[in-house]
Amino acid sequence: MTTKQAITFATFQELLPDSCNHPLKKQLRDKARYYGRKFLFKKQCDALVNFLNTNQTWIPLFQQNPYRFNALLATYCDKRFSATERLNAITNNLLMLEEKMGVKFCQKLLQEKSLLLSQLTDQLGIYFNINQIDPFEGYFSINLKDNDGRSIYDASFTFLKPNKLLIASIQGPSYEEAQEAVKQATKELHGVRPMFMLMNVFRLLAEKWQCELIGIPHTSQGKYRLSARSKILFNYDEFWQENQGQLNGQYWQLPLESARKALEEIASKKRSMYRKRYEMLDEMSKNISNFEPKHG
Repeated sequence: MTTKQAITFATFQELLPDSCNHPLKKQLRDKARYYGRKFLFKKQCDALVNFLNTNQTWIPLFQQNPYRFNALLATYCDKRFSATERLNAITNNLLMLEEKMGVKFCQKLLQEKSLLLSQLTDQLGIYFNINQIDPFEGYFSINLKDNDGRSIYDASFTFLKPNKLLIASIQGPSYEEAQEAVKQATKELHGVRPMFMLMNVFRLLAEKWQCELIGIPHTSQGKYRLSARSKILFNYDEFWQENQGQLNGQYWQLPLESARKALEEIASKKRSMYRKRYEMLDEMSKNISNFEPKHG
C-alpha cells in the first residue's frame, strides 16, 4: 500500500489558471511548453515532489502559488542552469534557509509572507519576504517598504551550495509616481539610494550567515531576453562594479565591507547628514545581527 502524497506537481491548469483567457495560439504554445518540459524533466519533477513530501515545511510555498513549480521547468535565478542544476538550487536554497534560520522562522515566513528586518526611519523599513514578483528570480526577497506596505525597491536572492548567497534581481517600482517615491526615500535615508541600501542589507545578511556574497551576471539573469535587450534599463554588471564587485568565474564576487568616510573628511555642511546616515546603518546592522536567531 502506497502512502498518499501531501503534494503533487502542479497541473497545467494550476500552473497557468488564466490560460483559457489567452488567445488560442498562446494557449497552445503554453501547453506545448508545459507538457514538453514536464516530459523531458520528469526525473527532476519527481525529485522535487519527493523532496517536498519529505520536507513538508515547504509545501505551503507551492500551495500558495503553484506557478513556483514553473521555475523548475523553465528558469531559476540563473539562465545557465540545467534542469538538474535548477532542482539542486531550489532544494538547497530551502534547506539552507532552514539551516541558517531554523524551521520556526521558515514557518513564520510562510505564514506571514513578509517579516520586518529593521525599521530604518519613521516611514521606511527593510523586510524579508516570500518573493511575490517572479519565482524565476528566486523564492525569497528583501525589500524597502513604506508604512503603507508600498514597495520602494526589491531584490531577490537564492542560496547556492556550498555556502553562497546569490543576488538574483534588483528592481525599482513600476507604479505611478515611482520616480518621486525613490527620490523621497533617498532623502529619508540620508542620501543613500534604495538600491544601495539593499546592498548594505545583503552584506549584513551574508556576514550573519557566513556566506560568500555573489551577483548574477547581466546576461544570465532570470528575466534577461535577447529580444528585450534594448528595453532593459538596469545593467547588473555595471551595478556590481559600482559595488566593488569583481567578475570571478561564473559570478560577480561582492565584498562584505563597505567603506565609510571619516566625519572629519566630510564637508561641514554635509556632516550632519552623514552622521545620521551612519547612525541609521549602525542601528540596522544591530537589528539584522539580532534578527530571529537560529532555533527550531
